[in-house]
Amino acid sequence: MDIFWIKKLASMLLMPIPLIIILLVCSVLLFRRNKKRIGSSLFGLATCLLMLFSTPWLPNLLLEPLEHYVPQYDQANQVEVVVVLGCDHSNDFRLSATSQLRACSLYRLMEGVRVMQANPGSQLLLSGGSKEEFSNAEAMLEVARAIGVDTARVILQTESRDTEEEAIAVKAVVEDKAFALVTSAYHMRRALRIFANQNLHPVAAPTEHFVKRSGNPGYWFSWFPRAVHLRKTELYWYETLGYWWLRLRGL
Repeated sequence: MDIFWIKKLASMLLMPIPLIIILLVCSVLLFRRNKKRIGSSLFGLATCLLMLFSTPWLPNLLLEPLEHYVPQYDQANQVEVVVVLGCDHSNDFRLSATSQLRACSLYRLMEGVRVMQANPGSQLLLSGGSKEEFSNAEAMLEVARAIGVDTARVILQTESRDTEEEAIAVKAVVEDKAFALVTSAYHMRRALRIFANQNLHPVAAPTEHFVKRSGNPGYWFSWFPRAVHLRKTELYWYETLGYWWLRLRGL
């Protein structure tokens, strides 16, 4: 099996929900074998993890520093190329171009267009491959065209499957030009490390922040368990595992 898919499978099995399910299944099996003390412990652990991961305190505490690893893009940093890393999409042609993009791709594209407009004469490099009929880069291009972006200023990179492959492909395009790197805020730390390994040092332009502060403290029921908080935990853990994997490889 390709190392790419082994890496993806291993990371998915270590995510919060699969981990909790594994603990619950093990607890049931232990109960059926009359090992009730260990089974009860595993069941209690799974319940505690579910509560911790699905209520806002721990997910926000973990994810916020990761999302603010670097500051927002400053227009004082002029660039020649704006690189937008791919995320995900669906080639469901019953949907509009915007609905075919996953939220992460839409956030990244919009930030890329914003940074490009702040840099007259710059180019927009849309990155991301796919085994779908159209690549992620091409799906983003359709939306960019629909909102009036001059496609003559757009470069497509449609072959890469992950950030490491994107960094290699981007290096061949940007060469020694100053460029901005647009990706989701939670992904920026790992992306910058990968690009630095290619001797690339872009201006960071993070987007799609999940942890947002407000002057309104919110209602007491905002502390109830919700799927969005599980998603925050998942994002933090996925990025942390990816970062450790880079360091383990000496990157």
